[in-house]
Amino acid sequence: MAEFCTCGTELVPGARFCHKCGRPVREEPAVGEPESVPPPPGPAFGGPAPVQIGFNDRLAVRISLLAAAAGLLLSSFPISPWLPLALMLAAGALSAFLYSRRTGQSLSIRAGMRIGWMTGVFAFVLSMVLMTIALALLPASGEALTRALREQSGLPEQMAERALEIVRNPVELLLSLVLGFLSFSVTAALGGALGARVFGRH
Repeated sequence: MAEFCTCGTELVPGARFCHKCGRPVREEPAVGEPESVPPPPGPAFGGPAPVQIGFNDRLAVRISLLAAAAGLLLSSFPISPWLPLALMLAAGALSAFLYSRRTGQSLSIRAGMRIGWMTGVFAFVLSMVLMTIALALLPASGEALTRALREQSGLPEQMAERALEIVRNPVELLLSLVLGFLSFSVTAALGGALGARVFGRH
């Protein structure tokens, strides 16, 4: 069946416009507004964000320094050669407990190891400062130095002499510093992980 335009012209079958007057034969569908793209899903609400602990965290630095100073203070008592390591383990656990209590968040094992490691680093630095001051105040050399070191540290005479030999030998001194740093930091990090696991349950 032939179709006609309003102007009376017979339309070509399937034409969209009148070839004479240009009038559209049928209305074009309106162009809709572009569909709004939903925003990407954000983080789920309700769960605490993971704790990021580092040296730029002032609270973590203060707590680590406090725990390290407490551990060094208690280790000054000449009770056992293993006392400093045991206290570093306790200092790491203490730092994890204090940080979790101050922030109100349960620390993960990794976060506990991080703040424990920071505690060990601060403890090592403080111990090096104290040792340097102590050596500067001791007599220069000889038996007086050995006797003064033994009296100040509570070490047996053989251990005091061995400590002086290490100080006089640069290679042994460097090796002892590396071992001391590793023992302090690793032990305190293990203590922090233990503290995060124990105190994180509450």
